[in-house]
Amino acid sequence: MLDVIIVGGSSAGLSAALILGRSRRNVLMFDDSKPCNRFSHASHGFLTRDGVRPADLLQIAREQLAPYESVTRRSATVAHVSRIEGGFRVETEAGDVHTARKLLLATGLKDTLPSLDGIEPFFGTSVFHCPYCDGWEVRDQPIVVYNESEIAFHQAMMLHQWTHDLTLCTGGASVLTDEERARLQKNAITLNETPAVRVEGSNGSVERLIFADGSAIQCAAIFVRLTSSQRTPFAQQLGCALNENGLVLVDASAQTTVAGVYAAGDMANPIRSVAIAVAHGATAAYHINRVLISEDF
Repeated sequence: MLDVIIVGGSSAGLSAALILGRSRRNVLMFDDSKPCNRFSHASHGFLTRDGVRPADLLQIAREQLAPYESVTRRSATVAHVSRIEGGFRVETEAGDVHTARKLLLATGLKDTLPSLDGIEPFFGTSVFHCPYCDGWEVRDQPIVVYNESEIAFHQAMMLHQWTHDLTLCTGGASVLTDEERARLQKNAITLNETPAVRVEGSNGSVERLIFADGSAIQCAAIFVRLTSSQRTPFAQQLGCALNENGLVLVDASAQTTVAGVYAAGDMANPIRSVAIAVAHGATAAYHINRVLISEDF
């Protein structure tokens, strides 16, 4: 039986694998090569690697795992996980079965874009969701916030830090209070509540948002609210509790409500950032190793 199986080979999983490898733990990591940020043109806010492509970050991390012979990375998709006596059982889609004393889930989230024709090709290059990740690159340019939810005002308020040429579009939804409308007007943020239908542009660059009445707004970027859910069912299969936002509930050590099961990265943290995911994965690894040491003694 292995010490640890890690399901998920992006920032959180790789970070945990590095710490556990340096701790001489026998680790098997499954990676289906579908990281949440694979659509992004660059990763920002990660110290020493600001602006590096996400794929390049992962390649560097994989190369730096090479000296740690007790860590094995498999390009495979996990189909099912379950508890067994003394640990956990993991089965791949190919039918391979492996067991380990501890299990770390780092499989991220699945994102759904707003229902606007033509939006997909621009996601990650000029359609974004995080101002901390991409706001700097489009600072002082015309930006549209497209948000049909109750947090529309909050997202517009956030983006005001990066540009004052800002329009909030609610897609026809009436989601703002009178106070929020007044605050938008006070800060010269345009409000457009006309239903939107299409995004247009070229070569990955958004140029305009088209509305149902035929009107349009010229813009350099659109910030949207993503609808996110767990990318895999493994936490639910094991009985791990989720919070009200659909994230896996973990404590300060990244342990879930099921003993021996840990979760790290976007699937268990509301702040979606490579830097946070790396830290969260490392946190899980430190605690996993400490628990294993305690059990062995």
